[in-house]
Amino acid sequence: MKCLKCDKDKFVEKSVRFSPEIKGEVLEVILPCMVCENCETPLVDSHQMNILRRAAADKYREQHNLLTSSQIIAYREELGMSQTAFAGYLNVGEASVKRWETYFIQDLSQDDHIRLKCDEAYAEFNYLNVYWKRHDPDIFSGNRKFNLQLFKQVAIFLVKKTKASIMYLNKLHFYADFLHFKKYGVSLTGVRYIPLKYGPCPDQFRIIYENLVGGGYLAKRNEKSFEALAEPDLSLFDEHELNTLNEIIEIYNSLGVKKIYSLSHKEKGYKETSECKFISYAFAKDLQIS
Repeated sequence: MKCLKCDKDKFVEKSVRFSPEIKGEVLEVILPCMVCENCETPLVDSHQMNILRRAAADKYREQHNLLTSSQIIAYREELGMSQTAFAGYLNVGEASVKRWETYFIQDLSQDDHIRLKCDEAYAEFNYLNVYWKRHDPDIFSGNRKFNLQLFKQVAIFLVKKTKASIMYLNKLHFYADFLHFKKYGVSLTGVRYIPLKYGPCPDQFRIIYENLVGGGYLAKRNEKSFEALAEPDLSLFDEHELNTLNEIIEIYNSLGVKKIYSLSHKEKGYKETSECKFISYAFAKDLQIS
């Protein structure tokens, strides 16, 4: 085999940067490839081209928060299914599964369908999202319908500003919502709080935070803390809401998370609410922090 550029026949393997275009976007991927020892022209045969196509497709999927080919294969293998059985389970053609597992990029609706059928946490979160949309605001949501988008931005904001563990983040969420209710008669995010062993916590906080990790907004630093991968969109908050967020950070800087954690256990709403019941925002008037 000879090089198409210089006609030499000696090749060595090197890491090569390719810049393929996918759906109008130029991507960069680095792959091992045989190159001409003389002019370093890559040898791109049909096998190498397939590798490049898959790598480029997966790069695009990662950047657009779509399942990669390897993730789709992993879902299928976790279910112990062949491509034929998996296609039947998803109610799609077998050809679609074969293409998704190589370099054919699924669209957003197909990606959502795969996750709903294969990811328990994703399916549960989807169920909760429907439930939240149908649930009318009341005193247990701070007279506000739960707004997942606002909660997400508050979570990113708190993680970025404090780098606190989830145990302490939950208390900051609690005080942000209850302080805002105390001042303005409405909560910041509409989330409901429950009394757990480690103090007041947002209802379903584990699923919400796992979804933020899965969505690429947060990354796990360890089992209990996170790193923000995105900037919070503060344009979604009005002036009063921004003041509340900044006040929480001032309290955090002044008292520290351990003092805030301790105070949360002394809150009347926490102490007087039964297990598995929601904490009423009416207790906001009795807050230890103001």
